[in-house]
Amino acid sequence: MKSDIYTGRHGIEAILSGVESVGSFCKLTPSDTRKLRLLAEEMLGLTVRLFDDLEYEFHIESKERSFTLNLRAETLVGSKQKEKMLSLSSSGENKSEKGILGKIGSIFASLLIDCGDYERVYIPNYNTLGMTCYFSLSSYQSSIPKEIKEEQWDGLEKSIIANLAKDIIIGVRNDKVEMVAIIEF
Repeated sequence: MKSDIYTGRHGIEAILSGVESVGSFCKLTPSDTRKLRLLAEEMLGLTVRLFDDLEYEFHIESKERSFTLNLRAETLVGSKQKEKMLSLSSSGENKSEKGILGKIGSIFASLLIDCGDYERVYIPNYNTLGMTCYFSLSSYQSSIPKEIKEEQWDGLEKSIIANLAKDIIIGVRNDKVEMVAIIEF
């Protein structure tokens, strides 16, 4: 099943109501429907808050008890918007992001900016998604060295996305940046 395609013109609340409708239609428990909504809320919050004029599409696909949340954006950021993004940083500089939410948001933003300022790692495992993938939460988790894992794991444990999603993949397809979250119940 594929949900309606929502855009920024619908507004976040309409999108989240649509997510709840998908959960109800797929006969998820109220608790699982809230988890689905929370994951969508976190995805939108990570990306949409960065840009006032972000043009994006959002939809959900489901197959049995597996759900794929898809966010696709097509804004290429200019220097004025890049300055705004950097102003969100307390230092005003483009430094490595801390925590999983910062990392996911910065990778998504760096692909929109296409300026090469952020670390990008090509992930070949997801060519079945039809996009060039640059980040995978599961690959990131498995790549953390053991001695650093405990320190960084605390941030992962506190992350709603890391706790709910089976995986988060960020990539590019047809000059559009995509974030895909996979959740299973």
